[in-house]
Amino acid sequence: MEKLPTDDLSIQNAIMVTRSSRYPLMIDPQAQATTWIKEREKKMKENDTVINLNVPNLRESLRMPIEMGWPVLIEAIEHTVDPLLDPILEKQYTMKGAKKKTIVIGGGEPLDFDDGFTLYMTSRLANPHFSPELAAKTTIIDFTVTQGGLEQQLLGRLISIEQKSLEETLSTLQEEVTHNSKTLQTLEASLLDRLANAKGSLLDDVELIDVLANIKQKSREVNEKLNEAREKTAEIGEKREQFRPVATRGSVLYFCIVEMI
Repeated sequence: MEKLPTDDLSIQNAIMVTRSSRYPLMIDPQAQATTWIKEREKKMKENDTVINLNVPNLRESLRMPIEMGWPVLIEAIEHTVDPLLDPILEKQYTMKGAKKKTIVIGGGEPLDFDDGFTLYMTSRLANPHFSPELAAKTTIIDFTVTQGGLEQQLLGRLISIEQKSLEETLSTLQEEVTHNSKTLQTLEASLLDRLANAKGSLLDDVELIDVLANIKQKSREVNEKLNEAREKTAEIGEKREQFRPVATRGSVLYFCIVEMI
């Protein structure tokens, strides 16, 4: 399962990255988006497609990914991008036949374009000044972490170091709660389906009565597990909170240093 960034704002940003019709340009001073993208797109490491605009031959660096459908991450974007990228950002494809696409970049020969190609761009600048033209060609997404979000991340890191078993237990509990909740929903849907399709008197349907008894027993077991999980989660939450002052100080210190730069 794909691992998303931790705080709610970053989860929303991640959804924008994956679902936007335009290629994303991410403001990423803490490298949160960069780390997530590299984790998400394993082929980047395999195919060495993490580059920056200062590579000696940008067109050649993009040729294979475009033709083979590989993801590319361009790091260290500042206030502008190379005009060579404009045909890609504007998706200036030419159809060759019914399905085949080609694209011309850098004034060279047309390149076959594979629909699997994805372009990501990140900027380490905290407050970049992108031109309106660039903003119109891309989806600009601010991944700058908030003080509360950074505090949560630091808390998770701190727990994983000081109380690793605690974090693992919490993760396991969350998975169990999700599984048991789905089981309960399945049981309820099964019950409603049998009731809707029952023929004749319900009291005379021995099979249905057996199914109802079985579902009732399983529902009781699942609810007991959910209650136990909630109690354990609350206990773990109390233990986690003991470390929060350290995470809070770390978050405040980080933003104080950023303000001084």
